[in-house]
Amino acid sequence: MSTHEKATKLVHGTFSKVADHRQVDTDRDLPMSVPGDFEVAVVGDVVITRPVSQLTDPEVQAALEPVRSADFAIANLEQTIANWREFEGHHYGIPSFLVMADPAVADDLAEIGFDVMSRANNRLSDFGPEGNRQTDAHLRRVGIVPVGYGEHLAEARAPAYADVANGRVGVVSLTSSANHGHDRVFGAGARIANSNGRPGANNIRVSRTVKLPTESWERLRQFALEHDYAFPGPFVVQPTVMVFEDRFQLHDTWYEKGDEPGYSYRIHPDDLSDVLRSTRNAALFSNYTIVTIHAHQWTIDPSNPQGGLSGETPHPPDFLIELAHDAIDNGADLFFVHGPFDFRAIEIYRGKPIFYGIGCFLRQAYMQELIAWETYRGTAFGDQNPETINPYATETTDAELLAARTARHPSFYFEGATAICRYHDSELSEIVLHPIDLGFKGNHADLGTPRAASPEVAERIFDRIATTSAPFGTSLDLRDGVGIVKID
Repeated sequence: MSTHEKATKLVHGTFSKVADHRQVDTDRDLPMSVPGDFEVAVVGDVVITRPVSQLTDPEVQAALEPVRSADFAIANLEQTIANWREFEGHHYGIPSFLVMADPAVADDLAEIGFDVMSRANNRLSDFGPEGNRQTDAHLRRVGIVPVGYGEHLAEARAPAYADVANGRVGVVSLTSSANHGHDRVFGAGARIANSNGRPGANNIRVSRTVKLPTESWERLRQFALEHDYAFPGPFVVQPTVMVFEDRFQLHDTWYEKGDEPGYSYRIHPDDLSDVLRSTRNAALFSNYTIVTIHAHQWTIDPSNPQGGLSGETPHPPDFLIELAHDAIDNGADLFFVHGPFDFRAIEIYRGKPIFYGIGCFLRQAYMQELIAWETYRGTAFGDQNPETINPYATETTDAELLAARTARHPSFYFEGATAICRYHDSELSEIVLHPIDLGFKGNHADLGTPRAASPEVAERIFDRIATTSAPFGTSLDLRDGVGIVKID
């Protein structure tokens, strides 16, 4: 004990000396505490430009029913909700899928049955703080709780809570995918000293390391040493190449020697600590806790490494597995990932469900009325004319323009499932997967609207989920057109 501690040791006080005052018991208070039966509906990305709940199509109603009938439902909202005829802000995002929808869609999401919308994602930057404030306001207006956006970092990182019939649900929403190069602008900033912070998403910093075979690593390292001018940045005062004995950095990517090609990732320790603290807070203040992340990091096949979509594998990157396990160890009852547009692996860890890619539920991004001028500019995909289109003179329709000039999305991005997690007395008893089809081959006016999948489409969906889940020891049974995840 230090001299100071000895000098200030308390020998008497008038504070309450009650021995049985309330204390937090993490063994008691962190775990799920919902008695009886409890059903949670989990879906992925929602991009909605027009209401769908009023449609009389029985296949649409069959797709919506699992969400509507659940005790609690959550999704990821990847758009802005505001009246664009009155909106006084501006767009800031990348050219593709700048979706602003009429406030009527907020009412529709409430009618479908959603209780919480995750908002921390890379589309949060599209219409700036003005758009985000209006989006959150419209969600709250209809009784949906938004989470993941804030006027400063502490607010963005804080859990949000929804009070439902079975108790209180706490949710932490974060993203590792702020628009490329914009994370320092559209990620929320902390309040410190005289700063008010900065509005934005609960963004975590994730660095990527590329593992190269030794010979390739040596050649690239030598090239970087001899020709560092080949990697220019926007300013001469900022480094774009840093070479060390055992690794080197080109722009924001690290390169190391490895036995086989691959990617590995690392969350900044400060961000990880903040996320886990928010998770514990949520668990202590709620009966059921969810942590969700919007992530676009990916892995490649070491036996056949390729770039782009052809090289991406559905196996989750290492940091997502570690983050999911850490979140559950700190009180989360469910962890799910959105960002990858297809439904990926399911893991049951310590009796808790992890969805490493939950796919899409509504994807009407090709139906947007508000089109930014950048969309008319050329995008060099290599298989089309990249010249700029004059928006005042072109004969190209908006639908054709969006299909040609925005990101290329394969058909399986439009096939997925709604996950229903069933609990009894706080124990996971069953996960039921309801397959949905977003109409990739259907009428363009209906593209992105969920419908119950046909047996043929359902079989494809379940095959993909079973294949990606197998490495985690998760198996899938088929029963009456739905998938049942076995719980040991």
